[in-house]
Amino acid sequence: MRNVYPGGISCIVSKGDWLFKLGVGPAYDRVGTKDSIMIRVPNHTVTGHLCDITGPLAITSANPSGEPDSTHHTMVINRLGHKIQGVLCDGDSNEVVASTVVNCLKIDEGTITIVREGCVPAVKVRQIFDRVKSAMV
Repeated sequence: MRNVYPGGISCIVSKGDWLFKLGVGPAYDRVGTKDSIMIRVPNHTVTGHLCDITGPLAITSANPSGEPDSTHHTMVINRLGHKIQGVLCDGDSNEVVASTVVNCLKIDEGTITIVREGCVPAVKVRQIFDRVKSAMV
């Protein structure tokens, strides 16, 4: 994870006691699935500062289920403005494509799976994984 964060990669990892050390507390059963959680550390100044103050945030995608990803705050406001109280905005984003989602549940077996190719090309993700994997051998 140190090799991909902060940035545009979301990693699906196994849940465990480590989440309690991050302060998840009673929300443990409400985040992710029964066995996994997706982690992303965005490269946005305001979001990073907010996390420095609050600790990790459990959030969901900012688009209605089945609709295209919201990649700009105006898209979020147009789609969900009537249901939300505010939008955290760090200015214009250079991300016009959603994050790349990587299933890391079998990383200990030397395997990752690209679930969704997004702003970080799958080739780059595999290069990072191969570099880290070879450094650990």
